[in-house]
Amino acid sequence: MKTMHKLFVGLISVLVITSCASTYSSLQPEVVSRADAQKQQYVVFGVVRDTNRVIIEGDREVGAVAGAAIGGKIGKEITDSEPEQDIATVLGAVVGASIGSEISANKREGIELLIETDTGSFVSIIQEIGSYSFFNGQKVRIIKRNGKSRVIPSE
Repeated sequence: MKTMHKLFVGLISVLVITSCASTYSSLQPEVVSRADAQKQQYVVFGVVRDTNRVIIEGDREVGAVAGAAIGGKIGKEITDSEPEQDIATVLGAVVGASIGSEISANKREGIELLIETDTGSFVSIIQEIGSYSFFNGQKVRIIKRNGKSRVIPSE
């Protein structure tokens, strides 16, 4: 019976790790969070002056913390011996942190846009590549809300 319980805890833990890793907040300009829907946003107009392809790195820390917690729990459940539980908990946490960090390290293609605003100032915004194409001289809208900006073509 204890073996079945341990197997169940292990299976649930693996499912939690993989579901945490797949929780992804899009950085594409055409994807808007539900919290931003129907809320006023500040708009700035400008012209693209330069574009650069970039790689947006995933959030390894979140995966490592979740993996360590779950790995430690799995390690503790493996054995009934107290000294072995301590060792298994530490090993489980280390392995879980490593696996969680790698799972969360998804990299995405991004674009850095150097934009000259209508007021003459320059801003640089990095966002995930979406369905919009950008080129030098293109008129764009910078939509700002809660410290985040997204760029979409104005025409």
